[in-house]
Amino acid sequence: MVLFPGSTSQLEVPTALVATKYLPSLNKVVWEQSEAITDVSLDQQVPLPGPLQLAIRRSRLSVEILKRPSTNDTKYDLFQRLNAGGTAANAQELRNVIIIMVNASYAAFMRGLAQRPSFLTVLSASADQVDKQRDMEYVSRFLVHTFVTYDGTLDVEEFIDNGIVTLAAAGEVQHAANAFNATFDLLEQAFGANALRRRQNGVPSGRVGLAAFEGIAVGIAKNLPNVQAKANPVMYVRQRIDEFWQSPDVQNFFTAGLRGTVRIQRTVPFGTEWFAT
Repeated sequence: MVLFPGSTSQLEVPTALVATKYLPSLNKVVWEQSEAITDVSLDQQVPLPGPLQLAIRRSRLSVEILKRPSTNDTKYDLFQRLNAGGTAANAQELRNVIIIMVNASYAAFMRGLAQRPSFLTVLSASADQVDKQRDMEYVSRFLVHTFVTYDGTLDVEEFIDNGIVTLAAAGEVQHAANAFNATFDLLEQAFGANALRRRQNGVPSGRVGLAAFEGIAVGIAKNLPNVQAKANPVMYVRQRIDEFWQSPDVQNFFTAGLRGTVRIQRTVPFGTEWFAT
């Protein structure tokens, strides 16, 4: 029996739980077996295990109050905390929320970049990856690494978070769009879906990785005027990508256990210098 808050002596008849999509094991679960439960027969009732009963008894209900004048940063921080339990949103899903809070037009601009055919070809993201916002994550990384300087003090995810918020607040889209579109158009014309795949013995394989994305795509974007000034920009990109994978320095981008903060301090500067010649 359950005595609800606000009631005096009126007891409610207990009921059995029902299954959900993500918790099918809840089907016909009860706190304890009882003939008072009329929706499920006694022999079909599944008592909740003692440890889970204890966990529920010891749990606290957390209440977060967000006032209307709260800043966008406060809303973002709260949203992250709320996603600490249950099915948590991934880093880019959280990032999308704050971008919309800061500048909805910029969020729409980024979505437009993510739908550019040349970008989709080069990224070669699966339907599942797109569903998990992998395409938007790479758009975010491209914009931040191209237009925001990394000083080495933040974790990579925090750097991307802070960087994209800074860009969204500034709201500049024309230069960003030109850099993004020209870079991925060049990559598509040069090698299509293999433009950012790791080369092993000269053969592209595997998925598009962050090291190649940061070293090649961002490297081209940071040197776009130099690249476009070449007699044949597409052939130049083809040649530099071929030589990129032959460089001994590039192997340092794939060291086992390499932290992201160390990686981007290698890949982005290397790519910036590589496509400046």
